[in-house]
Amino acid sequence: MNAVKTTTMVLFKIGLVLFLALGVVVVLTQAAGLIAGSPGLVSGVVSALGLAMTVAAGATGLLAFVMAYVFGWKPGED
Repeated sequence: MNAVKTTTMVLFKIGLVLFLALGVVVVLTQAAGLIAGSPGLVSGVVSALGLAMTVAAGATGLLAFVMAYVFGWKPGED
């Protein structure tokens, strides 16, 4: 069971960093597109990275749900 806990925690951390980094790239690229007045850049980055970012966030959320059972967390715990 300890290997399962370690594996889920490592995968969760990787997913968290991945979708947050993708989110930062999307937002900074969109900000650059706004400053440059390039609507193609603003919408293009979402077309390019939006799906990967959404899938990474969804998978990380599902891992968090699984971790609640693996780690035995109870509702209302800090």
